[in-house]
Amino acid sequence: MMRLTLTLCLVAGTLMAQGPGGPGPRRAWAGQPGRQAMAANADALKDALGLSDAQVQQLRDLRKQEFEAARPAMQQARDKRQALAEAMKSDNPDPAKIGQMMLEMKQLRQSMGSQRSDLQAKARAILTPDQQTKLQSLQDVQARVPALRQAMALGLIAPPAGAGPGGAGATFRYRGPARPRTQQQ
Repeated sequence: MMRLTLTLCLVAGTLMAQGPGGPGPRRAWAGQPGRQAMAANADALKDALGLSDAQVQQLRDLRKQEFEAARPAMQQARDKRQALAEAMKSDNPDPAKIGQMMLEMKQLRQSMGSQRSDLQAKARAILTPDQQTKLQSLQDVQARVPALRQAMALGLIAPPAGAGPGGAGATFRYRGPARPRTQQQ
C-alpha cells in the first residue's frame, strides 16, 4: 500500500511539473496559440533574412487578415467532413451523394490551396530581392530536413545541444502498453 501511494505521488508530481500541454514542443496549426507564439517571436527569421520590424509587422498583419478570410472556408470544410462521415455511417449510403460530397470537398481544398498561394505571393512581395534569395535558401534547407532527421537518428550527425534525447524537437510520449505484433500469413 505504501509503495502504491509513493508511486502515485511520484507520477502526480512529475505530471504537475510538466505544466499544461505535457512535455516537449507541440505542433500547432494556423490560428492556434502555438503557431501565434512562434510568429510573435520572429527574431531568428529577422536575423536570417534581415527583416525590419516594419516588415515583420506587415507579415503578421497579412497572416492575421488571411486567417480571418479563410475562417469561413475552414468551417465549411469541417461541416462537409462531418456530413460525409454521417452519410457514410448510414445503413445504406448513397454512392452518388457521397461522391458529390467528396467532389465538393476537393474543390474546397483546392480553393483553400489557392488562398494559401495568394498569401505566400503577398508575403513575398513584402521582401526585398536579397531577402527573397535568402528565403529560397531556407526553402532548400527545409527540403533537406527529413534527411537531417534520419542522419541524427542513425547517429551520423549529433543533435543540437540541448535538444534532449532523440535529437532536435524529439518528444517521447507514453502511448500505453505495447501491442503484440501479429504475424502476417
